[in-house]
Amino acid sequence: MARRTEAVFMQQLTALLITEGISKLTIADIAARLKCSKRRIYQIAPGKEELFLHICREVFNSKLEQGFAKANKENEPVRIIKAYLTATLNTSGISKACLIDLEATEQGRKLFDDYQLARVRGLEGIIEEGIKQQVFSPQNPRLVSEAILGAAHRLRNPVFLEETGMRIGDAFDQFYRLLLEGLLKRND
Repeated sequence: MARRTEAVFMQQLTALLITEGISKLTIADIAARLKCSKRRIYQIAPGKEELFLHICREVFNSKLEQGFAKANKENEPVRIIKAYLTATLNTSGISKACLIDLEATEQGRKLFDDYQLARVRGLEGIIEEGIKQQVFSPQNPRLVSEAILGAAHRLRNPVFLEETGMRIGDAFDQFYRLLLEGLLKRND
């Protein structure tokens, strides 16, 4: 059997961790599931928590890159903002278990907070451009981004998600639709 490329191995590792989280897995479990040596895993990170954070950071960075790439293909502020939010919202299958494990540690919460902050900072520039083009109502872009960041903290809360019966992606999607429709300039 041919050895997997590093890219394929990382895709499989990423799929495992964003689907199952890390709390119920050991390095030995991960190695057995991926049919690799523990050494191969330890080459990525010195422990399972660091491995988990590394993988989540890579997923978040990839989503930001995709968001900007998709936004750059558009030329109208409404389409730009929709493309950006859709790409950065889609966190490629991050499960409830993964979210709970991110929220369980200070480093995990900080990683997710940093991602949310990067998303809204990117959004600020898009909003500023939409205001300049008079497509969006004249709102303070920082205020809008901070409101989004504040809502993101609540929307990602596992208890909130369970109470509403929503998945994290659906919650953010509905919130962003509500926000965007509130940002559109009305010609009353």
